Amino acid sequence: MTLSRRDFLHSAAVFSAMGLAPRFLAHAAEEAGRQAIAGFDDDRVLVVVQLGGGNDGLNTVVPWSDDAYYRARPNLGLQKEQLVKVNDDLALNAGLTDLMRLYDDGKTAIIQGVGYPNPDRSHFRSMEIWHTASNANEFLGDGWIGRYFDNTCSGTARPQVGLAVDAERPQAFTGTRGFGVSTMDPTRFGWEPGDGADTEDAFTRLNQVGVAANNTVDFLRHTTANAVRSSHEVRRAADKGGVAGMKRGARNSVGQQLGMVAGLIRGDLSTRVYYVSASGFDTHAGQLAAHDRLLTGFAESIHDFQRQLEKDGTADRVTTMVFSEFGRRVAENASGGTDHGTAAPMFLIGKHVQGGLYGTPPSLTDLDQGDLKHTTDFRAVYATVLQDWFAANPETLLGGSYDTLPLLA
Repeated sequence: MTLSRRDFLHSAAVFSAMGLAPRFLAHAAEEAGRQAIAGFDDDRVLVVVQLGGGNDGLNTVVPWSDDAYYRARPNLGLQKEQLVKVNDDLALNAGLTDLMRLYDDGKTAIIQGVGYPNPDRSHFRSMEIWHTASNANEFLGDGWIGRYFDNTCSGTARPQVGLAVDAERPQAFTGTRGFGVSTMDPTRFGWEPGDGADTEDAFTRLNQVGVAANNTVDFLRHTTANAVRSSHEVRRAADKGGVAGMKRGARNSVGQQLGMVAGLIRGDLSTRVYYVSASGFDTHAGQLAAHDRLLTGFAESIHDFQRQLEKDGTADRVTTMVFSEFGRRVAENASGGTDHGTAAPMFLIGKHVQGGLYGTPPSLTDLDQGDLKHTTDFRAVYATVLQDWFAANPETLLGGSYDTLPLLA
């Protein structure tokens, strides 16, 4: 029987995790983990930032020269002193000053009017559509990132090839091969001991016993070994990247999450897609102060993250994509807020991003029952990232053809 180098190293990794491999095999497996995973272009990393709740796009990228904006928002319309000018027609919310610094450096692309046909205003359903890249009238179980993992990752990849710094694994990671994990604290990711003999050591020894003739048992032991080794790799990268020294609360802020992501990248973790989220963007009432605060925290976090990547020498590998499940309605409501709407801007940030404005701003007068009509399909942005960042075939993974945008160099 012949054994390829990849199979040999993969087997070595499994046996190393079980404690059955000589030291030189363990060392070879660790070195393999640092090399490129087949299917990923030059160890590139995508960081997805989700603004949960439905970010108000019109008070994020503001059409300040359009009188229709101020007519629809007599109280919520942002005035000149609350804006950072982009051009003669558009400006950013002043809370995005730090993001504007990255824009001025040519490292931020603003994609306008992003949405999808027949939009759904339910948080859960619209988020499901974004996570699965489905049409509004179809229901898919697997996520767009999960499909990418299933179709691209070789046997050298392990579960942490996708990692969400969150309490729950995002549906975007769902696939048939089980890639993608989640943890609120990478330094503690792994076995949670129970009572008595319920320990990691006992669990590991249980899965070392003999060679099972049953294929199902073999599969379970193999999966167990990969899971144990993956948890060790995450903790080792967290330790190497200094994640343990970061302060954390009951629920991590987006800045803390991105700080941990930067640390894991610095620690050479083999993850290729990270997922973080910020909540609170469902601004039905008292929007002005709350939204400004949310955008300021987001922009500061993104700016600090990008600067940390540059300091660490890892920025050349990383692109960050920002989205929300929908925007808000054009007109303000009676509670000083805005209700669920449709299209909103997306952001792409990084050294390889071709900075600037993309897409067409939606009309504020030609509306669909009070809502903006989207001008860019969100799957066109996904297709661009898949094709131009990961060198994958977007048509196969997204189930259709979408015109890509010149967002990445």
